[in-house]
Amino acid sequence: MEYYYTGRENINEKEGMLTVKGQDSKHIAKVLRKKKGDILNITDGERNIYVSKIVQITKDSVVCGILERKHNLFEPVVNVRLYAAPLRNQDRFEFLVEKAVELGVNEIVPVITGNTVPTGLSANKTERLRKIAVHAMGQSQRCYLTRIADSVTFDEMLKMTAFFQNKVVFYEHQNTESVYVKKEGENDVCALIGPEGGFEESEIKQLKENNWLVCSLGERKMRAETAAIIGIYEIINK
Repeated sequence: MEYYYTGRENINEKEGMLTVKGQDSKHIAKVLRKKKGDILNITDGERNIYVSKIVQITKDSVVCGILERKHNLFEPVVNVRLYAAPLRNQDRFEFLVEKAVELGVNEIVPVITGNTVPTGLSANKTERLRKIAVHAMGQSQRCYLTRIADSVTFDEMLKMTAFFQNKVVFYEHQNTESVYVKKEGENDVCALIGPEGGFEESEIKQLKENNWLVCSLGERKMRAETAAIIGIYEIINK
């Protein structure tokens, strides 16, 4: 059973009630045809899961009584912040975001590198990615909603990650013997995936100077979205 999402503002634990609104409420009522008395698993995206019983269905909401609250089920121990260059094909970047959420990434930050085309994401595209993240969270039974940040430049990313100890960039020209090894006791990881055109040599130099570990994903050349999926899996499962 997939999870459904509602924001904290729609949950009243004192009274034991919550309300699902928007697209999820329409999906529950019109697609799944749930009825009064049916049981749902609803998350607030902040690691809480509410086992709830439907008490009322209206035109634009589903009102539930809370039966039980669970916490932090199925979330990985490693907290991954993924920096990923937007791709020319929006559908492929949406696929990357969807799979990153399913795998367990905590935050996704679009980063504009020298070879990134397009050179940023519009507000509408960013909002669409946030909706994809909500759906992917529920579908994969996650209880933490991956944050989709606004785009940043490569230099801004270097400043944002300056104090992180565990930083890895997956680079197609790196020696294949240079594989990712998680540092003992470090559960916060920054990962970077480049654009279709790859990183500029000057960018790799800057990353090394800023204590990024440059790693390979093997002999084969991969699409950016494939590299992201494999890289995330390597980080979370090490």
